[in-house]
Amino acid sequence: MRGDDSTDEQAVFEALADPDCREILATVAEPLPAKAVAQQCDLPQTSTYRKLEQLSEAGLVAEQTDVRPDGHHRTTYVRDCNGVFVALDGDDAFDVEVVSARQSPDERLARLWARVSEEL
Repeated sequence: MRGDDSTDEQAVFEALADPDCREILATVAEPLPAKAVAQQCDLPQTSTYRKLEQLSEAGLVAEQTDVRPDGHHRTTYVRDCNGVFVALDGDDAFDVEVVSARQSPDERLARLWARVSEEL
């Protein structure tokens, strides 16, 4: 992503700048319904839903459906990233790359080395 080409980077930056969003990211290491997230983060439920939506739009949290045998399915939220790379260049532009939680350690290491070799 290029900082001057898309609003996705802005969404990532705004989500990470919000202390409540960062707390939510730490809380949803395992799938949780919004009500549990609100309780654990000591946030109003309406704020929690708004911040979960913000994190989801930024690609940092995934929304899942917990299918239950009684037919009362529920939506859960889980962190969908392991990190964020931000690279600045000399032209006041930047690249933002969200590291997916679905990547293996080998894939993350390969990405890191690719970025390092770009700098050399």
